[in-house]
Amino acid sequence: MNRASHLGVMMVLVLAAACAADVPAPPPTAPAPSSVPSVAAVRATPRAVSTIAVAVAPTLPPIVVTNPLPSVTPWPTLPFPTEDPISLATLTAIAAMPPTPVATETPPIVTPCVAALPEPIEEQTAAAVQRFEHGLMFWLQIRNEIWVLIDSPNAGQFYWHSYPNEWIEGQPESDPAIDPPPGRYQPVRGFGVTWRTRSGVRDDLGWAVQEEVGFNTTLTYYPQGFYSPDCVWLPKSGIYELTDPRGLVFRFTGEGGVASIVTSNE
Repeated sequence: MNRASHLGVMMVLVLAAACAADVPAPPPTAPAPSSVPSVAAVRATPRAVSTIAVAVAPTLPPIVVTNPLPSVTPWPTLPFPTEDPISLATLTAIAAMPPTPVATETPPIVTPCVAALPEPIEEQTAAAVQRFEHGLMFWLQIRNEIWVLIDSPNAGQFYWHSYPNEWIEGQPESDPAIDPPPGRYQPVRGFGVTWRTRSGVRDDLGWAVQEEVGFNTTLTYYPQGFYSPDCVWLPKSGIYELTDPRGLVFRFTGEGGVASIVTSNE
């Protein structure tokens, strides 16, 4: 580029600066520039060779939303179920309520049976008795039984048991191997079999203190029991009584139980 060209460019720049200084500033209330680009005319001196166009940034129009987003529909507010409050007084009243009475059947009226009690039964029988160190034995022919009476701590009372008479006529009457001490006796026949073979009898009674004595007596039985509502007799163990050769009355309660000595029938 030659010197003349450089000088030309410099002159253009100087003239542009001078023109910018001569243009007054717009007042504060001046309207805003329009959105259409404008071209400012630049004064040129006779030496100006061209016009410079200054572009002003346009004002963008507002954005218009043509497809708005759908509005959100709120969830409906559901009412929560509520329960009626129960007061303490109500609970107390419920607890204090008495139970509903249940109808009960009236029991039938039972007319007691007026039938007479069974009469005592008296039987004559042959018998035998033998006294021992700690009790005595009775044999009753009518029942063919041996009744063993063992002393109790109470005077005049005994524990008694009945056993069948197991001695048969023709068997040995005693055991020759048994030798009683002086003044004592080995029981014989039915008494001997029971004394030797029944568990505990020999130890409980000890030796006999006299020989057996036969006699006749009356065995009296007193029925015990009760009548049912329809007058049926329901028996239970009764009471026996007999009198020994000395005139003592023995009373036996139940089929094996307690025996006692009484002076007379009661």
